[in-house]
Amino acid sequence: MTRPVIGITMDYGDKPKQYMLPYAYASSVERAGGMPWPLPYMLDLSLIPEIVDRLDGTLFSGGEDLDPALYGETRHPKAEPIDPNRQRFELALIKEVERRRMPALGICLGCQLMNVHRGGSLIQFLPDQPRDSVLEHRKLNDPTRRHPVRLEPGTRLAEAIGKSEISVNTRHKQSVARPGKGLRVIATAPDGVVEAIEDASHLLFMAVQWHPENLSDEPEHLAPFKLLVEEARKGR
Repeated sequence: MTRPVIGITMDYGDKPKQYMLPYAYASSVERAGGMPWPLPYMLDLSLIPEIVDRLDGTLFSGGEDLDPALYGETRHPKAEPIDPNRQRFELALIKEVERRRMPALGICLGCQLMNVHRGGSLIQFLPDQPRDSVLEHRKLNDPTRRHPVRLEPGTRLAEAIGKSEISVNTRHKQSVARPGKGLRVIATAPDGVVEAIEDASHLLFMAVQWHPENLSDEPEHLAPFKLLVEEARKGR
């Protein structure tokens, strides 16, 4: 049986005129049974329907911060602007992916993109956000930093992982504020920060705020990729 093709969005590299995609995204898709397919974004947007024709599912990867004008705010001074070309491409891509009801998984920026696409808003800088029991969600100088996340019982993510709580890595300064239309919160950190969202009416329209690709040698963090690949196979 051929592997379902999973398109993975790419970021820009440290040098001019280059793309960047950490190995872990592709290796996690491969480990889950899919065929990873990196998607360049410096393309004419008219090509997007033809690109999506070749995919069975889409993974929206991490990156810098969306333009807050998309949800009616001005930019926070600590925000790091995304390449406008990437933003333009991914907003057009997710629109086409959703139109076809193609399975989609978002990670970090991908989570924020899916929420803003649906009309939701973001917390632009978590350290400025009043919270009951404040966690540091940024990596800072500790790449192994983790914190617990509670999974909403009965959701597909909780059922796929098989636990009510997991330990996730800590690598973000933004998160979902107001969930977009049709989206529900399916995981939260102890301080109330949204860690995962989904539209349960879709085959798969789900996103997590942490970076499971860096932990996918652990079954609970491989689970989101398996969900994506399994649903992509069903929808072929």
